[in-house]
Amino acid sequence: MASVCAGENVVVMTEKVDNPGGNNGDPHKGSGGTINAYQYGRFLDFGTDYSGNAVSLYLNDVVVYTTFINANGQLEIPETIIGTFELLLTVGDVIYSAYVTF
Repeated sequence: MASVCAGENVVVMTEKVDNPGGNNGDPHKGSGGTINAYQYGRFLDFGTDYSGNAVSLYLNDVVVYTTFINANGQLEIPETIIGTFELLLTVGDVIYSAYVTF
């Protein structure tokens, strides 16, 4: 994970409790863990452990943007995306959530 430095915001993502998981569709009963990402303006750094995972931005339960974390553990949000969004990170069958502003 990236080290904390001036000008960055720590984005603490928490596991969504209502995440459908398992073979029978029951809600996922995970550990309630968290993932820290680091926001530098329009860039998000998740660390290389999360490379290849899908990330989506939602506004009022509608997907606004979806991308994948690159090999360096980072992604850039386009300048056309402005406002506060729910950020969802999918890691296997677990979804983590946080609110971010661009």
